[in-house]
Amino acid sequence: MRLTAEQAEIIRHTARKHFGADTRIWLFGSRTDDAARGGDIDLLIESRTKMPNPFMASVHLEVDLQNALDDQKIDIVISEPGKEETPIHRIARNTGIEL
Repeated sequence: MRLTAEQAEIIRHTARKHFGADTRIWLFGSRTDDAARGGDIDLLIESRTKMPNPFMASVHLEVDLQNALDDQKIDIVISEPGKEETPIHRIARNTGIEL
């Protein structure tokens, strides 16, 4: 995994701030490959509770993470109860690393 322990902790803390303490966070994509270089940070945020406005929560999460991680490009996929799961959700969960 190409994140430092500090970066992973920042991501966990910030995601739980916006989505709740029981939120699960998955890193997926090129950052899971130690041999790769560069790349954005792809995150699956799995909320266990229905959010009133998950889009705005993800926008705030992205802004906070970009500020904390020196403007690193971040892609966020949200999973929440009642929302239809798409192939990217399954890919993230099956190939990703839980933070």
